[in-house]
Amino acid sequence: MKCKCMPALLAAAFSAVSIGHAAKAEETVIVQQGETLSDLALSHQTTYQAIMEKNHLPSDIIFAGQTLVIPESGEEVKGSAIHIVESGETLSGIALQYKMSTDELKRMNGLSSDAIYAGQELTIQEEETLSSIDSGQFPLKEGTYDPFVDTWGKSREYGGARVHEGTDIFAEKGTPIHAAADGTISRKGWNELGGWRLTIQAPDGYSLYYAHLSKYADGIEAGDEIQKGQLIGYVGSSGYGPEGTTDQFISHLHFGIYDSEFNAINPYPYLTEWKNNQ
Repeated sequence: MKCKCMPALLAAAFSAVSIGHAAKAEETVIVQQGETLSDLALSHQTTYQAIMEKNHLPSDIIFAGQTLVIPESGEEVKGSAIHIVESGETLSGIALQYKMSTDELKRMNGLSSDAIYAGQELTIQEEETLSSIDSGQFPLKEGTYDPFVDTWGKSREYGGARVHEGTDIFAEKGTPIHAAADGTISRKGWNELGGWRLTIQAPDGYSLYYAHLSKYADGIEAGDEIQKGQLIGYVGSSGYGPEGTTDQFISHLHFGIYDSEFNAINPYPYLTEWKNNQ
């Protein structure tokens, strides 16, 4: 994998190299009919996000006849880096490597589908410092849970057609659950889909979601400050019905991560890393 720079937790695993294009001087272009920002970025050896930043665009919508300033190809996009697609790579695989959702990666690059090609330059999110979820810990103690798999995006039917926005970790009912990161309890109580659930918002805006609990830890309430590793509840099988419904499925913890705009992020890469650090 080739990349100008790396997220903090991946720096040790992947080499960072500069893109070998000679920098092009800043220029002005007039948008042609049917052109997109990603088309312009590719043809001018820059990035989709760099053009948006340079022109202070509020969205990725552009129109024929619009005048845009194309930044120098060597200019960096704040908070981002470039990944050069290699043969055999997939968009979902690249998103997983950088701990992004596929939808987020598509939005950053103006992609309308998952199709990518070798040599394509993709803007990815650079993490210069460890976020609360980068430095988190696994919510269950080692030896208390079964092996887990990536269930992100799997279809679910209860409550209407939808996709799974988390990772299911199977464990015996009553298994203690510990906070994966510091934060404040923003939601506590019954949810038809999640049963007895907790949402804890970290200081940097991420929200961690713990669902299907059998009960909460004593004394915790909405608004309480929670420390990483603190006991917050116990694994159960609550949910999929009116308040108090249980045993509609096998006991497990549904764990989810949401960004500051409450867009779901695949938690599987984080859980895998936290597990390896136990």
